[in-house]
Amino acid sequence: MRRLRCIVGALPAVLWIAPLLAQQPTGTIRGRVTDATTQQPLAGATISIGTHRALSQGDGRYVVAAAPAGTDSMRARLIGYARAAQQVTVAGGDTLVVDFALAAQAVSLSEIVVTGYGTQQAGNITGAVTQVSAADFNTGRIITPQALIQGKVAGVQVVDNNQPGGALKIRIRGATSVNASSDPLYVIDGMPVTSVLSAGQDTLSRDPFNFINPGDIESITVLKDASAAAIYGANAANGVVLITTKKSRQHGPEIEYTTSVSSSSVTRVPSVLDADQFRAAVAAQAPTRTASLGSANTNWFDLIDHKAFGQQHDLVVSGVGQNSNYRFSVGYLNQDGIIRTSSTERLSLGVSYQQILLNDNLDIKTNLRGSRSSEEFQAGDALGNAVAMAPTQPVYDPTNATGYFDWPTTGASASNPVASLNRSVSQGSTWRSVGNLQGAYHLPFLRSLTANANLGYDLTQANTETFIPNDLAAQIRQGQGLLSFSNRNQSSLVSEWYLNYSAPIIAVPGNIDLTAGYSYSTSHAENPYFQETRLPTNLLGINGVVVDSTSVVQNSNYVVDYKLISFFGRFNYNLNDRYLLAGSLRRDGSSRFGPGHQWGTFPSVSVAWRISQEPFLRTVTALSDLKIRASWAKTGNQAFGDYLQYPTYTFSNGQAQYYFGGQFIPTIRPGAVDPDIHWESTKSYNVGVDYALFGQRISGAIDWYTKNTSDLIFTVPVAAGTNFTNLLTTNVGTMRNRGIEFSLSAKILEARAEGLGWTADFTVSHNGNELLSINPNQSVSLINVGGIGGGTGNTIQVLKPGEPIYSFLVCQQFYQNGKPVQNTYVPLVQNAAGDSTVQGCTNDLRPFHSPWPTVELGHTSYFTFRNFDLGFTLRAQLGNYVYNNVAASNGSYQNITSSNVTPTNMDASVLTTGFTAPQYLSDYYVRKASFLRMDNITLGYAFQYGGRPWRAYATVQNAFTITGYDGVDPTAGLNGIDNNIYPRSRTFSGGLSVRF
Repeated sequence: MRRLRCIVGALPAVLWIAPLLAQQPTGTIRGRVTDATTQQPLAGATISIGTHRALSQGDGRYVVAAAPAGTDSMRARLIGYARAAQQVTVAGGDTLVVDFALAAQAVSLSEIVVTGYGTQQAGNITGAVTQVSAADFNTGRIITPQALIQGKVAGVQVVDNNQPGGALKIRIRGATSVNASSDPLYVIDGMPVTSVLSAGQDTLSRDPFNFINPGDIESITVLKDASAAAIYGANAANGVVLITTKKSRQHGPEIEYTTSVSSSSVTRVPSVLDADQFRAAVAAQAPTRTASLGSANTNWFDLIDHKAFGQQHDLVVSGVGQNSNYRFSVGYLNQDGIIRTSSTERLSLGVSYQQILLNDNLDIKTNLRGSRSSEEFQAGDALGNAVAMAPTQPVYDPTNATGYFDWPTTGASASNPVASLNRSVSQGSTWRSVGNLQGAYHLPFLRSLTANANLGYDLTQANTETFIPNDLAAQIRQGQGLLSFSNRNQSSLVSEWYLNYSAPIIAVPGNIDLTAGYSYSTSHAENPYFQETRLPTNLLGINGVVVDSTSVVQNSNYVVDYKLISFFGRFNYNLNDRYLLAGSLRRDGSSRFGPGHQWGTFPSVSVAWRISQEPFLRTVTALSDLKIRASWAKTGNQAFGDYLQYPTYTFSNGQAQYYFGGQFIPTIRPGAVDPDIHWESTKSYNVGVDYALFGQRISGAIDWYTKNTSDLIFTVPVAAGTNFTNLLTTNVGTMRNRGIEFSLSAKILEARAEGLGWTADFTVSHNGNELLSINPNQSVSLINVGGIGGGTGNTIQVLKPGEPIYSFLVCQQFYQNGKPVQNTYVPLVQNAAGDSTVQGCTNDLRPFHSPWPTVELGHTSYFTFRNFDLGFTLRAQLGNYVYNNVAASNGSYQNITSSNVTPTNMDASVLTTGFTAPQYLSDYYVRKASFLRMDNITLGYAFQYGGRPWRAYATVQNAFTITGYDGVDPTAGLNGIDNNIYPRSRTFSGGLSVRF
């Protein structure tokens, strides 16, 4: 009753005050919002003064009616642009004109660090960071995100395997591990994602990032030095690649459609003997076998490769509301491979949504990416058989039950590659979805403090099916058919919670930015696998299983669970935008290590001096910016597998059998384990200079760095008689990478009106790698690596202190009259008799060159003239070497003898060498593989049609390659062994885009 009396008593006062408030003078504010750079109108910008708001329209104009008279701050904001504010005075009954020119917020380190638990101004970066925006991406038929920046970033090597949808590997400042992964951490819109194996059969066959449409990407930023990446802790040992997807900037809805078609063809295949050369070789080496030669003239590579066509369609719907931003995209890709039966097809979806609530205090973002991809692989060893199959034999043989010609089924011989491709099946499908929900809440009572949350998931299902019929020649000789199925399922969850405080310091001058948080991630994977050999029938093919008493069936399944718990913190201190100090500390706990070794601590510290902001340089008008940086950091690597600290048991393989009573008895033995296996760690040092001249017309960076990696994780032999399996994964040694990077961007000609414009980018980098030591607790002074085809157990590379990792381990070939002499080498040390040659390659192996380039170069030029644009990208590697295993395995007359009823073809190098037996360990096959490649050339034309912007373009990818390497591709493989890789293609594509 008392409350009611109070309310009734207050009513007269309210009724008396209300008319006064209603009579308060007001005015009108109108104006226009434009892009500060392009001067184009911006729609969807929110203009606010006090509690009054308005939204800019398609022409950029806005009106705020009934704005209260007086002086107040007027604000303008639009997602993708820096916020702007003006102090205005509104007079009652008057109209005030206030225009805003908003500066686009380039997605640089300031926005990148937001995805890394904080915010930071772009000019205050203290680490080595390179951003490539959508305008600078490589163009043409781009299937995977990594290809967008190939050749664009100094110190970053991008290696692909040429297959449609094939995986690309990124190496940042060299390899930091010899056995654990050297892949960087990928973060997509704040969500760390795993490079999980997709449906492919090996780590280079399918791209784990095939789920994201490259057309949805706004920018890719590479955190190269450890100080910039250390906030990500154990996952960032090899650098960080931050992928930011596109968001809408226009008042919507806006619809954009892009379509393109392409045609690809083979540029180079292995060089082998043609039919006439093969007949001559058989007549010379095994004249009694000439009768077995057919009369055909078959080019097997012409039969297994073809012109491959592709198409791509992307549809985007986007828009900006007063407090929201949305973008929905759907893409379809269908790309045939240049080897018949290989292809990829992908349907991708992307959703981005942002909502600002609670008087701008709460910012919620959600990003969802998903795709279904279907792949067909080249079945069997079609490429290897195309090298070895005799060119004098026909493709078809009606007298054979299969309809194809094949050699007799006794002995070792090549198989018909066309039969393998046409009758075998190898295919896979991958479903993947990645998404996250981010929230940032600015505390109203303390605006400098923001509470952040990031909840994300990563789900993958990858299926693979393989069928090889039992009546193919190779299967009749061994195996008698193969049917296999695998179904990999993996799920990862991430939960991150952190606080960010950013404000001026009261006690001392300057600003400080503090971040502290907690991260929890977990992963679960299952991979059931079925395999049947000795197939009783081919009737069902890939569509069913038939088993009888002769079939050999293997079933397996592995289940892996993994967790990573992290606590992290970071500080940034800025004094007058001149003196910058940053540091971070992360504590990671990984389930991949045993008790006592699960936790690692990873600190970083960096400083920078923006010397251009000093008073004594402000009068130097040519100097736009100059910053000197230095940093130190420690990161860890634990990407080497699971459960290695626990003994696992091996049943009935060749390493776990016991010889008793004249036969091998299957046994079960524990694998050798090191319970003390612990983190690989890398300590990095970086000194850099960022510069800009002549009003930013010239800009770039120079960096010097050293990375020392200790406690390298590798698999080494176990001493005999230990009753364990013969391999052990443990910490073995130390390694160093050091180098220098230089980048320069220049606006050589600035386009005015319809004039000519020209911008150019240049990158140069050098990285030197050296293995410093192998753990003295190990009984070996070097470790043989780099297995090759041919021979039994042959390796061609070595890990040896004082040499780059994966250096080639070969003997120095002896030449006579410019021709290599078979089985004759130059000794490492002359014997007492002073002999200058030695027979055989047993005790004279030596490290000889490495697959790593000494210099990498990149250049991009972009020209504009009126409505036309022309761009091209050049890329070069110098000083890298490749072991041509195709030539080594097939470069002798070994299989052309009187006793061999199935002569096989040879690499064309045999015409020079005359080798009658393989010389696997000769340095003759270690070839210099430096190259210059025109990666792409693009010509575009922009025009207006129906009042809408259109753009048409044509692109040539892999236009030409200049190289002295005689194999298929000088970029063969990641570690420099050319194992008859998938050929590289030249692609012509054309496309059209339109906005509605």
